[in-house]
Amino acid sequence: MHLLKIEFAKVRNYKTFWVILLIYMTLVPLAFFGLSYIQIPFFPEKSEMFGFPTVWNYITYTASWLNLLLGVLVVTLSCNEITFRTQRQNIIDGMSKKQMILSKFYFFTVLAAFVTFYTFLIGFIFGIVYSDITAFFSGIEFIGVYFVQTLGYFAFAFFFAVLVKKSALSIVFYIVSFLFSWFMPLMVGEIIATFMPLNVIGELTPFPFFREILDMAARQNPDFEEPIIFSQTVRLLAALGWTSLFVITSYFVVKRRDL
Repeated sequence: MHLLKIEFAKVRNYKTFWVILLIYMTLVPLAFFGLSYIQIPFFPEKSEMFGFPTVWNYITYTASWLNLLLGVLVVTLSCNEITFRTQRQNIIDGMSKKQMILSKFYFFTVLAAFVTFYTFLIGFIFGIVYSDITAFFSGIEFIGVYFVQTLGYFAFAFFFAVLVKKSALSIVFYIVSFLFSWFMPLMVGEIIATFMPLNVIGELTPFPFFREILDMAARQNPDFEEPIIFSQTVRLLAALGWTSLFVITSYFVVKRRDL
């Protein structure tokens, strides 16, 4: 709690933090509601998209795209501490490097929990408006998976910030890494690409009607080969592994660095 209080004190008067968080909180329900106006095959009606139990998959998939914005926030917060020598001041004040890393991890975990709860709240509101609450618990595991995904993105963003140190450059590399991950299957193959960090973390919240698209492709083309799809448990374990690796590596980088 002491470490968390220190981290919250750093952002209490930081306007950029609150502005980006407010933008995220505004865009999530707007983007989710905007999905109902998309007209493509297999796209569901409002009652199906916004109602229980499918709302949990749709809301987490929508919110996952906005995690890129929150990742930029994590990069900015982390790089500012390096630029303005806040880390050095923390060490002078008696904080160990281990405590310094843990304080960041604790803070980003709380931030991920808040974002997850907000996503849950949006899904719950849409669900009770467009459906019966009896199916409330069906599919709710997507909320827990979304928390792991958000924490994974935050750990990756923090790792990038620790390595690069410069805010603008870190943000550019962070965004480019997402674009690069989309082309990964063409370079290293589908199986290897699936287990690359951003791919495996991003696939935790799958495209809601991906199965229907594959079935349609199979009907239209007898020679169609379905992509390899790993179970959610395998993806979850891989994502947790990458998240742990990012945190541990960040710790050793900071530990060896002269602040």
